[in-house]
Parts: sequence; C-alpha cells; structure tokens
Amino acid sequence: MLSFSLLGEASIYQDGASSLVFRTTKEAALLFFLAHTGRTHHREHLADLLWEGRSTSDALRNLRTALARLRKQVGDALVTTRKHVLLSPDKLHMVDSRRLLDALVCVDEVHTPTEADALRQVLALYRGEFLDGFHAPHAPQFEDWVRVTREEIRRQVVAGYQKLVRCDVAHDALDRSIADVRRWLEIDAWDESAHTLLVQLLLANGCPLEACQHYEDCVHMFQAELGVAPSAEMTALIEGLAPTSSSIGETRAAMDNNLPVPHDAFFGRVDARQEINAGLNLSWCRLITLVGLGGVGKTRLAT
Repeated sequence: MLSFSLLGEASIYQDGASSLVFRTTKEAALLFFLAHTGRTHHREHLADLLWEGRSTSDALRNLRTALARLRKQVGDALVTTRKHVLLSPDKLHMVDSRRLLDALVCVDEVHTPTEADALRQVLALYRGEFLDGFHAPHAPQFEDWVRVTREEIRRQVVAGYQKLVRCDVAHDALDRSIADVRRWLEIDAWDESAHTLLVQLLLANGCPLEACQHYEDCVHMFQAELGVAPSAEMTALIEGLAPTSSSIGETRAAMDNNLPVPHDAFFGRVDARQEINAGLNLSWCRLITLVGLGGVGKTRLAT
C-alpha cells in the first residue's frame, strides 16, 4: 500500500516503510500527479506535462522509461495500458492533499463545537504548502499545475478556518477563536481581514496590550513590505483605546495596586524621566531597571 504526504515536504511511503527514493525528479513528479488527481490519464497528456518541448516520440519514450522504473518501485500499484496510466485506488492507503480537499469540499458550515473539532482534525492535515520546495526541471506545465493546486488548497483551508471562527464566536469561545485566527494567519499572513479580526477578538477577550502589540506588528509589516498602513477599520479599533483627558484621573483613581502614594510634588530628574518614558514607548522594551545607592530616590522615580 502506498501513502503520499504531499502537504509540506513531499514523501511517498510503501507499506509504512521509509520514503521511496527515485532516480529522477520527474519520476517522483509523475507519481505525485497521479496520486493527487486520483484518475486515469492519457499517456500523451503525461508526456506533454513533464517533457514539454520534446517531440511527441521522444516525450513518450521518456515516459515509458519512467514508468518502467516506477513499476520496479511500486509494483502493481501502477496500472498502465497502451494508452492510459493510473495509480490503483486499491493500492493507495492515503494521499493527504486529496483527503484534505475532499473533506473540506463537503463542509458547508460549522454549527456545533463537535463539528468544529472534526474540522480542526481535518485542517491539521495541512502541515505546509502543497509540494513545498519541490520542482520538476524543464516542466512548465507541471509547475503551473502545482501552483494552481497549491492556491486551491490554501484557499479551501483558509475558508475552513473562517468557518471555525464563525462557530467559535457564535459559542463565545474567544480563546479558541483567537487560536484559530492565529493559525489562519500562519497560512495567509497578508489577509488584513484576519489581522483586523484578531485585534477585535483580543479586545473582546480583555487583552488590550496584545491587541495593541499585534496592531504595531501589522504597522511595521505592511509598511516594510507593501508601503501602506493598516486599514482604517483596524486603526479605529486601537484609537478607540486611547484615554481621554477627562478619564485619565478617573482611571488612576480606580487603579488597585501597591505603589506608594505620592505626598508631594516631584522635581528634577528630567533627563532620567525622559529616558524612562522613551523606553516605555518602545514596543520591544519589556523591562527598565533603575540602579543606584540606597536613599537616592529610585522608588519615587519609579512611582
């Protein structure tokens, strides 16, 4: 029985043994194509797919050679006739990319946590892009097929996570929805709607600092890579957190902490205060340490 792992780094296993090794890249490409498509193909089509630019007779001769070598590796799992080639369905244990797509196509909408868990198990099959890093030299038609298939799978996976998040939100499972959106962004880091949704969910879950940090990360990423700012919708979410002058005093009065209460005005240390404030305004700054002899005013400066 053959098992194909085509999501991420591609591998083929026979009877659970170590991955098969092929003499040429195009032999592996041929098996990958047959496994994922899961149907019968004309010899002429396969020859043109992998040996474009060669004469028909040369391309078909190359195909016959490749098929003969493959048959020595996979045996009767490879079924050939004078005109057609296919991988026997009875000899295929699993093709992860095919299993993922077939399962996602059957999912209309997710309504219950049980259905959501089942969909997560399916999406867990997506361990990376389709045939990630695999290339067949001088086979532009095959490369085009890989590119189209890769995008189709990514689109279906993202749609799956969108359905998960809608179900999460409907059942007030904010922690789970945040995790699902983060996974969504691992697959499509440039989906601005997902970034905006993550900021919304973090705010709704009582995590304003994380929301602000994610917004800052988006600002840097979009500016550095695309030369644009985040959407007005995402920016408005963060600007809505800025305290008004009338609310600052109320917020301070309502704070519950163990800091000493100042009993007089604070004078001096202008340079130190400016340096501290500058550090606090840096998104990467997580800790500021005040060092000095006892009694010089470290605690008051920190307060």
